[in-house]
Amino acid sequence: MSYKDAIEDGILTEKDSNGFDWYYPPCRICGAPVGVWKYIHGAEYTCKGCRESLIAFKNNDKKTTSKSKKEKKLAEAVKRIGKVADIAKYDEAIIKVRNNFDNPLFYQSTEEIMVALELLRKGIVGYHQVCVYNYRVDFVIPQYKVALEIDGVPFHGKEKQNYAQQRDEIIVGKLGNDYEIIHITTSSINTNITRLIPAIKAVLKKRRRVQLSAVEFT
Repeated sequence: MSYKDAIEDGILTEKDSNGFDWYYPPCRICGAPVGVWKYIHGAEYTCKGCRESLIAFKNNDKKTTSKSKKEKKLAEAVKRIGKVADIAKYDEAIIKVRNNFDNPLFYQSTEEIMVALELLRKGIVGYHQVCVYNYRVDFVIPQYKVALEIDGVPFHGKEKQNYAQQRDEIIVGKLGNDYEIIHITTSSINTNITRLIPAIKAVLKKRRRVQLSAVEFT
């Protein structure tokens, strides 16, 4: 039916060197002929150039939308931090965070932005969204040998808790046994982000004191 439909619709046709029919319906955007091996009456066809332009436009639109959403999250992060600290001290950190908006993996939540801002303000190197095997770690902080995870809702149920524990063990195994994984809740971040580093230090001190006691006991 392709050939009959093409003739009725006034579509250019030709045979290639192997005797196969080719059809050249107009591009739905620019009108240029589009070579296809099967013509369907009523279908819309797009040439390669217009298709690439559409893809580029959609990708750019997604990028712009993503940046817009991150700008809103950044504004909210600044608002929350401003309630407990002098936001002027975060000016350089805000610029650095904004410069990384192009990375699609970065800053998926307001709390992630708040943590990034606090680390940058303190001059602490933190690697965001680090890939460890099939997992991603929110922040890896080499200075403290800490993998920091931001938890919105705590795991409930033995199966999910076991999965979380196994995940943490795999991540530590990759980063190094001298690393600690610290889970911090979004509510803690939003309450007072300036307590982030002191809280990390307190957790490390407590855990290492427990480990030392265990070594002494054995």
